Amino acid sequence: MAGTSGSAGSRPGRGGWLVAGLGCGLPLLAVLIGIAGLVTHFVIKTPNSPYQVAFSEAGDACGSVDLNEESDEEDEELILDEETGEVLYCTLVPPVVGEGRAHARGVFDAEEVARVTGLSQSLAAEGGLSEADRRDVEDLVAEIGRENGHEKTSSTALEDLTWRVGLYSLIGGLAVPFCVGLWAHFMESGTGPQGRAG
Repeated sequence: MAGTSGSAGSRPGRGGWLVAGLGCGLPLLAVLIGIAGLVTHFVIKTPNSPYQVAFSEAGDACGSVDLNEESDEEDEELILDEETGEVLYCTLVPPVVGEGRAHARGVFDAEEVARVTGLSQSLAAEGGLSEADRRDVEDLVAEIGRENGHEKTSSTALEDLTWRVGLYSLIGGLAVPFCVGLWAHFMESGTGPQGRAG
């Protein structure tokens, strides 16, 4: 009887197998969900309109642009001064244009830039661009995009959902085994010498 009880005690019970199965299965399931989510995201994702506008303060807009290198990066997007509504340039010397004339910027032609800055400067005249003012400018930019055949201005809810579910599931699925292994190593190294000494 003693031998029987000893051998039964050495076997993991049904609960132990369940915990072990969940411990291995859930991270694997999370990784699979993460991969599926990211694949789905990239399959359904469609490009946003290139007609975009950003707002910044003078001197902050071009922090990532190296002014010592010859590059067209500074012309790729329309950046407006949130205080004045004017176009911010990422060059040491702004382009020389005639007074009252706009300068083409990225995908925006000169006339489109003039439409946007005409609105932004008039809205900023009363103390800078408020959140509502910025939305009005963004609505005009979206309208210009639609006029040029670009309907989509931002990511859809489904694109955002598949990206977040995929990314977080993948990170979680990979992080759990890593943390468990680290914890097991810590416990083994912390209790191992005591076990040998006893």
